[in-house]
This record gives sequence, structure tokens and C-alpha cells, in this order.
Amino acid sequence: AVGAAPVTAEPVSRPLPSVDPFYRYHGDLAGKAPGTILKSRSAPVGYRGVGFPMTSTQLLYRSTDQQGAPIAGVTTVLRPLTAGPRRLISYHMAYDALGSQCDPSYTLTGAAPPGAAGNFEEAAIGGYLAAGYTVVVPDYEGVKQEWTIGRQSGYLALDGIRAAQRWLRWPSSTPVGMVGYSGGSVPTEWGAEVAPSYAPELRIVAAAAGGLPVNIAHNLPYVSGSRHWSGVIPALIVAYRRTYD
Repeated sequence: AVGAAPVTAEPVSRPLPSVDPFYRYHGDLAGKAPGTILKSRSAPVGYRGVGFPMTSTQLLYRSTDQQGAPIAGVTTVLRPLTAGPRRLISYHMAYDALGSQCDPSYTLTGAAPPGAAGNFEEAAIGGYLAAGYTVVVPDYEGVKQEWTIGRQSGYLALDGIRAAQRWLRWPSSTPVGMVGYSGGSVPTEWGAEVAPSYAPELRIVAAAAGGLPVNIAHNLPYVSGSRHWSGVIPALIVAYRRTYD
């Protein structure tokens, strides 16, 4: 779906985001507007260690955390091989992670497997690219992997869109769609909900969120003791401790 050229045989190797200096910013963030680009670099695109014949752009940008303080975030901008009209998809992968090896900016390079859901999501991203969309994939959990933290996830998604538009030199009037399932529904739903007040200049024309966790108090006893989902409970404890100390 990405292109007609065959994939390369060259392996992809990248340092983990937790030790990669690109993911850190030591300057003043408070004086910068949300969505301001702090760093940029070209990155490979691949799957399970094999590179594709295209590149992406990774952006480190200024965003806002759950408490309203400035933070840095990372997003990946994927451009179609065949240029189409200016239209952008903010795609939110369900990486549901506590470790940086699961960040979309890392797995999209091919340096690590994207997980079971990611296998399907990378195919969906390829479909959008084939249809001529530019796709922005934010690490919406932030550099500390703060999973399920809703408002912060929405801010990181919206500021990733702002940063991508600035890098592309596209106007804020560019139509934007937001998509995410399960874990990816968190930045999608929250992003759509806070956009009118947080990023009113963005032209969000649609948001599709599936598998939305609407009632955590119901979900926790539902998964307690299950073979595949009970690990969510201690994982949430870790995520909430990271966010709320």
C-alpha cells in the first residue's frame, strides 16, 4: 500500500527513545507556544527490522501536560509517495505502553515490532498514504509513557498536528481528521473535546474513536482475574503514579 517499489533488505537499528537525546529538550519551554517545533530529523520507515523505500520526519515539539505545564512531545510525519490535496490524518496507535520501545516514533522505523494491534494499524496507515493523505502519528503518551491520561493525550495529539502543519508549511485551515481505536481512542476523543478551547485555529473536520473506555469503574472489576487483561490494573497504577506522583 505504501508504494510500488520493493522493500529494502537493510536492517533498521535505532537507539531506544529512553536513551535517544532527540527526545529531550533542555531549553526554556514556557516561553514557546504549543506546537512550536524544537527539533526535527529524517527517520526510516520499516516493519520488523526491514526498511521501506520511504522516509518520515520526526518532530520534537512543545505541548502541555495534564496539570497545564509545558512539556516536549514527539510525532512522526508520513507523506504519501504521490502528492495529493492538502489533507491530514492524525492517527493514534493503540500502543498502551509503559516502555519507550513501544513508542510509535520507534516502532514505525522498523526497529521494533509494533505489537498485535500495531500490525493492523500500520496497514491502515499505509492505506491512508496510498489514498494521498499525509499522516501524523504522535507519541501521545508523552516521553514518560503516561498511558490513559486523557487531557494530556489530547494536548499532545493537537500540538502534534500544529507542529506537522508548521513543518509542512500548511495553513491551520487544512482539513484534519483524527482516528484512534481502544488506547488510541483516548487522544482522539479528548483531542476532539478540548480542541475548541485549546486549539481553536485547527480545522478538525472529523474524529472517529472506537473501543472507548467510557467507564473505568466498570472496566476494572470486569478485567480483574482475566488471563489477558488483568495486567491493565497494575499498569494503570504505574501510569497514574507517573502523572500524579
